[in-house]
Amino acid sequence: MVTSEAPRAFNREMYHDHPENVFYGTDDGAQDGSFSEFAEIKSHYENVAPERHEDIHMISVVGGLYGLNLIPLWKPKRITIFDINPTAVTYFKLIRDVFTTSSDVAQFLQRLTDGDYEAITDREQFVRENICLKQRGALPRERGSTKRPYEQSWQYAFENFALTKQLVIEVPFEIRTEPMESDNFRSWIREQNNLWIYSSNITEFHYFDLDFADTSNVVLLQIIFPGQVQLLDLASLAGGPVKVNYEIPLKAARIS
Repeated sequence: MVTSEAPRAFNREMYHDHPENVFYGTDDGAQDGSFSEFAEIKSHYENVAPERHEDIHMISVVGGLYGLNLIPLWKPKRITIFDINPTAVTYFKLIRDVFTTSSDVAQFLQRLTDGDYEAITDREQFVRENICLKQRGALPRERGSTKRPYEQSWQYAFENFALTKQLVIEVPFEIRTEPMESDNFRSWIREQNNLWIYSSNITEFHYFDLDFADTSNVVLLQIIFPGQVQLLDLASLAGGPVKVNYEIPLKAARIS
């Protein structure tokens, strides 16, 4: 077990069902919003063996939805979105619904600005109001966090709008409201292969371990603010079970 504490472990409960702690627009990646870190992620995907692209199961935390950019890049055959904060999960569901029913980026952004989509539950209405406030530059911190406009947050998804929309519509989705360090999450991923996992900056708040039975096509990606990218490809450790220490930086070793 990892015994040291994450840098912000004292604040680890701040996302547990706190509706005001949803990020409306990502703060992952280069601090200046240049999206420059994405080149490294894209280069890795383009340089692995092509057969590793064939059956990717993409797993992504909601966070500020930086993972939306990874959908048209990784072109997964299955997608799992997770977050410990139910309001973050609601945010993802609304963004997905508006994305898949908009004809292009301009319409998508205008509908977000106008609140031109259905929100039934109190939580959905809260999120819709926050998105409208963000788009007007008037989102107060006590309701949610915002740093970058959506045009900066989701650059690759917007550049590949039609493909992203197609994949989000056609690829089987699963949504899980649980943390990565939970026993349920650990047991769920342990026997799977073809996992490409994006965890944003979770290890700023939590250190934990995950085990993988087969790592012949397992890729782990985290971005630690302000833009520190770590991409750990576990293919070189294939042939036996592997333990990953989710910390800063990620560490992995075969289990003897």
